[in-house]
Amino acid sequence: MACSMKHSVKNNSRQIEVAINKNIELLGFAYFLGYEGNELESKEEFTSNKISKKEWYGYGFNVYQKYKPYAGSKNLAVIIHFAEDIWLDYLGNLLIQLDNFPNAKMKEEIIVSDYIRFSKNKDSAQARNHVSVFITAFNELYKEVDFDNYMATNKKKYENALLQVRNKMPDQHFVAEMEKFYQKKFDRYTLLPSLTIPTGMGFGLRYTLEGNTSIFNLFGPFTVQQFKDETNLDMGFNSEDRLREKSTHEFGHSFVNPVIDNLSKKLMEETKSLYEPIKKAMSDQAYTNWKICLYEHFVRAGEIMIARNLNKKREAESLLADYVENRKFIYLPVIIEELERYNDSRIISYPETIQSIMERFILKTKSNL
Repeated sequence: MACSMKHSVKNNSRQIEVAINKNIELLGFAYFLGYEGNELESKEEFTSNKISKKEWYGYGFNVYQKYKPYAGSKNLAVIIHFAEDIWLDYLGNLLIQLDNFPNAKMKEEIIVSDYIRFSKNKDSAQARNHVSVFITAFNELYKEVDFDNYMATNKKKYENALLQVRNKMPDQHFVAEMEKFYQKKFDRYTLLPSLTIPTGMGFGLRYTLEGNTSIFNLFGPFTVQQFKDETNLDMGFNSEDRLREKSTHEFGHSFVNPVIDNLSKKLMEETKSLYEPIKKAMSDQAYTNWKICLYEHFVRAGEIMIARNLNKKREAESLLADYVENRKFIYLPVIIEELERYNDSRIISYPETIQSIMERFILKTKSNL
């Protein structure tokens, strides 16, 4: 795995690695240079908290302004061409499995599902060929912009990000509690803070190599960054609550998504009408189909249950209220009601509980509730 600036943090009984991944930093760099930076420059927009997006995405926007002459790079054009319909989580999941740019190349052991989206026809040979071209373009972009110099120039900022994450690691057994709740364990847990992944974004990544599964919480800053004065840096990761919530959420996808993926087509088909009442609210958050909507509902339900189990009851109820009232995850009360029974008894497994909840959803569709 392509990482630098690694640190391992003992989270009570669990060893959690914290690292900066240079491949991810170049991915975010390319994202701001080829897309987000121009959008920010051409429009004056604000977040829901009335913060200017130029300020909210301050560090990334600053990188765009400094490296704007490279926006016309032929290598960047190749990257944008192949990544046009592929989101950052999928690209990130591929790039963390490669050696560091500018020496990366496609590996035989990377499974087809981790690169098949590079072919619109889902042709694995074509996808692999496209990925090789994509990786080569990243290798060349790395050299073109002198990314080694970028990393060296901004070393103190990255050190500040790592220090903030290390200092704010949750003091509870949150990973052990997740393993207990979901009845599953993984071999390696890594936090990947990133300065070039946009503020507020986060992704759960995962891959298996030689029978060992590693899962990752890749996340941008939590809030506005202070980076212009290197004697007074705040790169936006200084929150234990946000770090725990984000980690429980993004790690949670590795526990939850495979369970949803294993549900029968019949269950998915018979419940998909439940997406319609919340389609706009979900689409506005980039959750554009029923399966993705289910991922997000069950991961958020897990966040709430695990917070309760960690005796963070006030935080749990605040999350529930925000998710239902503001984010329109209207099926959370039904899910949590069933998960409470599961949590209290553990008579049946987590996947069996999900199956039971989905069957209850079928009844909701039949009763038009």
